[in-house]
Amino acid sequence: MRERNELLRLTPAKPTAGDRLDSWKEVAAYLGREPRTVRRWEKDEGLPIHRLQHGRGGSVYAQKSELDAWRVARSGESAPRPPAKGRFGTRWVLAAAAVLVLVLIVAAGLVPWRSWTRPSPATAVPLTSDPGAVMEPSLAPNARQVAYVWNGEAQDNFDIYVRMLAGGVPLRLTADPADDYSPAWSPDSASIAFLRRTSAATAAVFLVSSLGGTERKIAELFVAGWPHWGRGPSLAWSPDGKWLVAAGAREPNEPNLLLRISPATGEIRPLVSLPPKMWQHMAPAVSPDGRTLAFSRMVAWGRSELCLLALSQDLLPAGEVRRLETGATWNASPAWLPDGRSLVFSTGSVLAPHLERIAVSGSGRAERLAGIGTDGWTPSLARADDGRVRLAYMHHYESVNIWRSALDGSGPPVRLIASAHWSFEPAWSSDGKRIVFISDRTGDSELWVTDAGGRQPQQWTFLKQPRLGGPRWSPDGRRIAFTVPGDRPPPMYLIDAPGAVPKLVPGADGSGYLEWAPDGRAIYFSANRGAHTEIWKIAPEGGEAVQVTHGGGGLPAVSSDGRFLYYAKGGAAPDERHLWRAPLGSGSAEKVLDYVDAYSLSDAGIAFKYYRPGAKPAGPYLEMFRFATGKTERLPDPRQSLRYGIALSRDGRYLLHAQADYAVSDLMLVEGFR
Repeated sequence: MRERNELLRLTPAKPTAGDRLDSWKEVAAYLGREPRTVRRWEKDEGLPIHRLQHGRGGSVYAQKSELDAWRVARSGESAPRPPAKGRFGTRWVLAAAAVLVLVLIVAAGLVPWRSWTRPSPATAVPLTSDPGAVMEPSLAPNARQVAYVWNGEAQDNFDIYVRMLAGGVPLRLTADPADDYSPAWSPDSASIAFLRRTSAATAAVFLVSSLGGTERKIAELFVAGWPHWGRGPSLAWSPDGKWLVAAGAREPNEPNLLLRISPATGEIRPLVSLPPKMWQHMAPAVSPDGRTLAFSRMVAWGRSELCLLALSQDLLPAGEVRRLETGATWNASPAWLPDGRSLVFSTGSVLAPHLERIAVSGSGRAERLAGIGTDGWTPSLARADDGRVRLAYMHHYESVNIWRSALDGSGPPVRLIASAHWSFEPAWSSDGKRIVFISDRTGDSELWVTDAGGRQPQQWTFLKQPRLGGPRWSPDGRRIAFTVPGDRPPPMYLIDAPGAVPKLVPGADGSGYLEWAPDGRAIYFSANRGAHTEIWKIAPEGGEAVQVTHGGGGLPAVSSDGRFLYYAKGGAAPDERHLWRAPLGSGSAEKVLDYVDAYSLSDAGIAFKYYRPGAKPAGPYLEMFRFATGKTERLPDPRQSLRYGIALSRDGRYLLHAQADYAVSDLMLVEGFR
């Protein structure tokens, strides 16, 4: 019955065009006007158009939902009435007299002019335009300044900066060689708390004056994984300034919990425990009255929940965790409005989110912010002296494409699969004639297939999921196995044709990364069904999964002769993860490579993403371990930042990798947010 329900749930939906329009021509066609007209509307009437800021004037895009909101607002404005017939008709005289009286009243200051006009929709304007990555804005309580994280002119180190919203040169607060992140203003605006990465597995909480000066270390935490701009700030103050709430752990190899920290003494106390099978807590935010904690709870890759917890006066739990129903699978970075009645948060897809608002009472549905917040992360709100609310958020957009490198040096890397969205996690078919990959070019993550030259992309799934994972061809090239990490627990499916109904693999619940056995009779996958993630195997038809590793393991791969199982083992950080192999018969496991973040196995060797270890790990870089020589060689560095997935052809001649060819990361400001 469960399998039947899963199949019904995953029956393919008809493909949609998506919410995004990628040129002036598409925008004009959608609005039913000439391109020249919509360009004028953008200039004179605030038509919401976004630009890909790389110097080409025609590189624009728009969201249908934002255009619809603009059109509704525009059509709601009162149009001027035509004059009555007749040269000096009575109706015209009365109308003119009424207008004259209104003008006199307004001029005398008896009635505010603003109350007689329809409020215009909120608009976002750029707050920063610096090169590199600008992220995690934190508005000062008086809404006059913003603290944020920037990797600097040289884009080599993340530090904390402060700037006035009215303009001027930003003030650099930190200059330590380690990366700093997650700035949080104290309630009196006198100081800023932040986190500094002190090792691959630890971060320290520091306090510094908002005017600069000597830093004071408060506490040190263990942190699961690397800081990630998509997960939201990791620090929040209580309104009375007595406590900080941090996302972290007190013991190594623990997931991020929520911890109460005393800035005065450094005392750390657990605040919220993590339910079983959940990944970690993220993005704490304390309400203006200090009696409610909002946070995000990560369930799986691509799936997170928005939660609330009642607090006592001493910032301790005063009830059970309550989950807010948002209608979306990804919910992160909650930020309180000053009245404490609602939250603004980042939601939708983890690859391309937007901002929404929801009442904390749970009495209404989450509503998308009209005209603003597309590709929006980490919102921050504060009330200015004039009573208006300001909203700052990070606008982050990436175009991720798949490149092919000839490892024999026969030619330069070529961009093989491209779109304005994400294309990643490629995998070759065993005969090298086809490539499967994941793309959100239709608005949701789906499986796509091209030929070896990247031509004729064809959509295979129509599941409308926020995230799919680990597509792998069967050895005979007839089926593709993949997972749905956004579900809980993540299931495994097989698909054998474009648009076919995926078939559930019973017994593979909780599956992560996967790989086929060379004979096609089993699928190896990683899953956490106890204290650690281990490698399991199961028949493609399903059944009882058999545990293969017993000391921890992930990222499975099997040699083409079926003799060895390769897998990653170690800590959560890339520079703590190593590649091992174990015979599938008798024998002991042995370590093959150090510091492996991701890899791809072929008959010629192993291509892998490598991080240089240390307190500030560097990379990733691409390297190749060749079986024939037993040596590792550095591959040419990609032109841009690497993203998810590398794939080595079976003969070792070609390597596929995903990289962010274009990325923008700036701060946006909304004045008078309602």
